[in-house]
Amino acid sequence: MDQYFNRIASVLVVMAIMVACNIYTFIPIYGNIASSLSIAQSEVVMAGSSFIFFYACGLLTFANSADRFGKKEILVWGMLASAVSTGLVGLAGDFWSLFFIRGIQGFCLGSFAPVAFAYTYDLFSGRKRTLLLAFINSGFLFAGLLGQLLSEGITRYSNWTIVFFFFAVVYVSLFVMGKQTLPATSTRSVSVTHQIVTIYKLLLRKELLYCYGIVFTLLASFVAYYDSLTRYLSGDSNLLFLLRAVGLIGVSLSLFTGRLLEAKGVYKTLFMGVTISIASVLIAFIYVHKSEPFIIVLSSVLFVSAISLLIPTVITLIGDMSGDDRSQALSLYSFILLGGTSIAPIVIMKLTYVQSLSLLLGCFLFHAWMSGLLYVERRRWRMRA
Repeated sequence: MDQYFNRIASVLVVMAIMVACNIYTFIPIYGNIASSLSIAQSEVVMAGSSFIFFYACGLLTFANSADRFGKKEILVWGMLASAVSTGLVGLAGDFWSLFFIRGIQGFCLGSFAPVAFAYTYDLFSGRKRTLLLAFINSGFLFAGLLGQLLSEGITRYSNWTIVFFFFAVVYVSLFVMGKQTLPATSTRSVSVTHQIVTIYKLLLRKELLYCYGIVFTLLASFVAYYDSLTRYLSGDSNLLFLLRAVGLIGVSLSLFTGRLLEAKGVYKTLFMGVTISIASVLIAFIYVHKSEPFIIVLSSVLFVSAISLLIPTVITLIGDMSGDDRSQALSLYSFILLGGTSIAPIVIMKLTYVQSLSLLLGCFLFHAWMSGLLYVERRRWRMRA
């Protein structure tokens, strides 16, 4: 692999990991923040949902601005804006300041994901493009656990505010690295009206709606699983830390998704991911009745493995189905993915652990239904393509 590719890939993957880490930083430290600011833990959860909702808005906004202003510029200056807003989160003194600043931070961090996907399509083709997309997706999944580990670890030895000062420094460093390393790409003028019409047309396509149905609850399931588990095992911080750490094993599966797609096909890979996800929740039910640490560790590894398979598989399906409208379809994917995720903490907060598992099982059975409908519709959208 040439040096040019390695240099760009390294910067984009590190950006992906560090950006996505902040989606999950609140999960292990809800109690610490609530205690520090003298507010209810439910209010901290609402502030976390503010981040995710505005992150989703940022994904849609910046994806539609990238062609006009340049993808490198959006990525690089987005890092600087993220650094400022992330540092301000650490200075929040009450619920409302935390709610609004966390939302601004989410909006700024939304400048990365869909722009990075489109940027990858502009710079590379063939195997290099596929490899870099797999690395970026793996980075997002890796961040789901790393973000929790970092925030819990830093807070354990200092204060929750240091978590956000740490990430602010990281984003400034990435701004400098990106400005020096990433090449510029061409810009083109695309009217807002044309973008809105394209999105409307995409939402009228039945096969894409099935994909988006899976997407809406996909990352939300990830947040719900670890959020509910954090509350259920609140008295055993060592086991929680272990579960997040071993879950990283499951992330590695996303690196082999490309080979699975080639060997088994997109639909068999999709059904494989759904099957593993259902199995992981059923094993978690067993843990409720038989509290052996090995059981919940196995559930955690399988759960992350399932999400690691499903996310790149669904992205591949949407990319194949949308053709020339791929950038708009993927920005819509990102918006729906995070829109669903913003609701998860608020819903899960009101449920017991068993009720949360029942909801997760329902989500994955819904994924199975949508996957079946996609399989039935496959000939129709291929004929249209």
